[in-house]
Amino acid sequence: MNKRHIVIGTAGHIDHGKSALIKKLTGVDPDRLKEEKERGMTTDLGFAFYGDNATIIDVPGHEKFVRHMVAGASTIDFVLFVIASDDGVMPQTIEHLDILKLLAIKKGLVVITKKDLVEEARVEAVKQEVRELMKNTFLEEAPIIAVSNLTGEGIDEVKKWLDDLITKVKAKKDRGIFRLFIDRAFIIKGFGTIVAGTVLSGRIKVGDTLELLPLKKKVKVRGLEVHNKKVQEVGTGFRCALNIIGAEKQTISRGDVLAQPGFYEPSNFLNASLYLLYSAGKPLKSFTRLRVHLGTKEILGRVVILEQKELSPGEKAMVQFRLESPVVSDVNDRYVIRTYSPQRTIGGGVIIEPKAVKVKGFDEKLIQHLQRIEAAEPVVMVEENLLLNFELPRKVDEISYELNLDRSEVNDLIAQLIKDKKIICIDKKRSLYYHRENYEKLKKIILENLAEYHKKNPAHIGMSQQMLLKKISPGLDKSLLNFTLWGLAEEKKVRLSGDKVCLFDFAVKLEPVLDRMAKAIEDIYLKTGYKTPGYDELKMRGLGPEKALKQVYQYLLDSGVLIQVGEARVFHRKYVEDAERRLVEFLRSHNEIRVSQFRDLIGATRKYALPLLVYFDTNNVTIKRGEVRVLGQKYR
Repeated sequence: MNKRHIVIGTAGHIDHGKSALIKKLTGVDPDRLKEEKERGMTTDLGFAFYGDNATIIDVPGHEKFVRHMVAGASTIDFVLFVIASDDGVMPQTIEHLDILKLLAIKKGLVVITKKDLVEEARVEAVKQEVRELMKNTFLEEAPIIAVSNLTGEGIDEVKKWLDDLITKVKAKKDRGIFRLFIDRAFIIKGFGTIVAGTVLSGRIKVGDTLELLPLKKKVKVRGLEVHNKKVQEVGTGFRCALNIIGAEKQTISRGDVLAQPGFYEPSNFLNASLYLLYSAGKPLKSFTRLRVHLGTKEILGRVVILEQKELSPGEKAMVQFRLESPVVSDVNDRYVIRTYSPQRTIGGGVIIEPKAVKVKGFDEKLIQHLQRIEAAEPVVMVEENLLLNFELPRKVDEISYELNLDRSEVNDLIAQLIKDKKIICIDKKRSLYYHRENYEKLKKIILENLAEYHKKNPAHIGMSQQMLLKKISPGLDKSLLNFTLWGLAEEKKVRLSGDKVCLFDFAVKLEPVLDRMAKAIEDIYLKTGYKTPGYDELKMRGLGPEKALKQVYQYLLDSGVLIQVGEARVFHRKYVEDAERRLVEFLRSHNEIRVSQFRDLIGATRKYALPLLVYFDTNNVTIKRGEVRVLGQKYR
């Protein structure tokens, strides 16, 4: 199998001699259908081999079959643009040129056919007409060659230019993930289902498993052919035929995709940039129903213009397509739009987000995001993916799947972004990454929330992390919050005390009355030792208004003076520490302890001793094993 393969496409008005030219160049008649031969008119895509390393796709020139023309032109490397010398420039000449520009075809050759039917002066006049038409287009500097498909005059010169273009065309960029738009599906007796198309990216071998999309059906590659020759492997840029197992021909449509499993996802929503041709004639309004031509597929859908209510001819804008059936596409795929009825090409552009979600117009943040990634530079796409995910750190596999990028490439891009200090790793073990801009924003939000909390609750030592999480966003990742809090603690902007968080320079200031109440409560818990009162009992002691009592009680818990060891059991810190010391000493001597032994050890009843033991279990002081407890991880 050749290492490189070129796909050439034809373009031009009906009956301008495209198929006859291909037959003269290759010896093959690309009109394969009985109807085409009877009518003398190409109605669908035709194919012919030019030498060993190029395929020519012949497209129909009739306005009724423009959808087939777009399907054929969507995967070509350069174009053979055909104009008949007797007709000159015609409507589909202009429309085909518009389509090629919208699909970003960069190179081509212009062929003036039927020179044997007219005088030389007419040929020169058509050449001049063509030069005017091609001004400011990719064909402005292209050779213009006059030929006769009847006599063969000029054919050798066309071949010479074709050979030259074939050597100059750059190979398609391989993204490392296999993808192919199907343009033909048929059955060969004894072999079964055959599909054909151009490999847009990646490589496959006989025996590989692929995914048929949008059906989401797994198929196996039974055989491969390139230029009617069996091969074991095929790569980017090659036209090939695949004998597949797992899908019947009748379930496959032109425009379906064969892809490496686990990357591409069908979607009814596409975010894209759209350029409206001057020839559109009138503004395009939001929610207009259109025909979207993407790859080898035509889909109906509506366009939502995100920046304004309508788009004027010659203008460009960010849009969302809301399609009536799901389609599979990739970042930077080119597309063409045509009016629903009567059908006419009016614009096209680039897919920016192939797996979008439904959005509203006039979202400035979304528009800026789409503008940044429009160039489709992978490093920008990865950075934007991280930037858009404020609540969640991202894994490499998630980014790889969402952007249809190879995992190894994403790893390299992540390393580059870390080196450029644009992203950070918040968990090396789990490989979680977060954008630095979001990190700085999250820190600011945390500090603002703490300042507001302290203002409203001056007697509280701090805000619980759970409350802080809910205040910022219930969807905020817990590990991300923890990482950010530790970062703020290292910067000496916050202090962490158990589950509580406070600003670094914050100090509780109790009013004299509340301060006296705090000392009175503490004194009660010091005197009661291991037989402490519950909150309801405390209320009956006449210490002051319940609102104040509740505030001071919470302060003592937050500051760690009192420790809650169960739903209704609170002890002074001194006694919890004393109980832990006695318990550890006992276990080091006896290896295990029962509830009754611990009860006697601290001189308390079971209702006070058991909650303390459960608290120690929770804090890794002890481990419960059946009816006994042994020394926990904290002291091993």
